[in-house]
Amino acid sequence: MSDPDTDPADRDPGDPPLDAAVDAPRGDVTREWELFVRETTGDPLTHTGSVSAPSAEIAREQAERLFGWTAETLWLCPADETRRFAADGVSLSGRTEEASADRQGGEQA
Repeated sequence: MSDPDTDPADRDPGDPPLDAAVDAPRGDVTREWELFVRETTGDPLTHTGSVSAPSAEIAREQAERLFGWTAETLWLCPADETRRFAADGVSLSGRTEEASADRQGGEQA
């Protein structure tokens, strides 16, 4: 059995070569949602991955299908609104106002 992606005989004559660069943007412009899961009460939230969906409701449905059987709690955050704040070896509560003033808004995830 041959792989259509590697066997030239299975490719259509009009198809671009496999080593051609693709300059077009991805067609999928659906919003990305970061997924956090808590497996049991008392466990920390763990970043599990992401799902693509046009709304929070559809993202929840997808997340439940993927992780609902093992999770007590699912949290979804829009990826473009999720920020990561690194402690740089110092607990966030131990920082001074001056030290955190120069880190406005955190960093994009």
